[in-house]
Amino acid sequence: MPTGQPDDGVRRVERAQPLYQQVYHVLREGIVTGVYAPGQILAESSLAQALGVSRTPVREALRQLEKDGLVVTGPYEVVVAKPSEQDFVDLYVCRAALERVVAEYAAQRRSDADVAAMTAALDDAERAIDSQDHAGVLRANTRFHDRMVESAGIPRLRELMGSIRGPILLARRHVLAQGEQFEREILGEHRAILAAIVARSPRVAVERMERHMRHDIERGLAQFRALAARADDAAPS
Repeated sequence: MPTGQPDDGVRRVERAQPLYQQVYHVLREGIVTGVYAPGQILAESSLAQALGVSRTPVREALRQLEKDGLVVTGPYEVVVAKPSEQDFVDLYVCRAALERVVAEYAAQRRSDADVAAMTAALDDAERAIDSQDHAGVLRANTRFHDRMVESAGIPRLRELMGSIRGPILLARRHVLAQGEQFEREILGEHRAILAAIVARSPRVAVERMERHMRHDIERGLAQFRALAARADDAAPS
């Protein structure tokens, strides 16, 4: 269990911008990369000490993380969000509906710069897979999807995707937790979607995105089953 100390992989805060923003970004990265585990308590005093700041910016950062859906505040403590299997499915039902529109309009409106940025993200993802840099894979996949949203050119769609961004980041890490095989499957699906966008084929882009979302749900449910099986094996008989 991570302790929240800097040698757990958490960057120390530098005093170059508002502290609460720095603390927010450091904690968010720690949550989505697994430094802070689902269900882990995030104590203001411990975090402030680990990051070298007072408790006030930590408190402000935790409030923002709660709005993002990355932490849950109870009557006595703040914990990292731990979505249930049903939470995961419900999120992906909503996400799939939005991503369908993203793919359709990205295929119509993408620019050459968008294509270059998405291609670079997938190339980075492949290099990260080859080097077993799982956090790097997550970051690259997130860049790919974010740029696709931008390329669709619909501000309201970008706002809607932003409203579920935090839970999606947690879900994406959950899906990727099964290792290299699934990382490579996802990379192949991403490249197929990008090929349809490059070809300016909205119908094909939508079909491939819908298939990708279905597979992500299947991969996520497989991970929930694997976790449940490990918990059963670890339980005292």
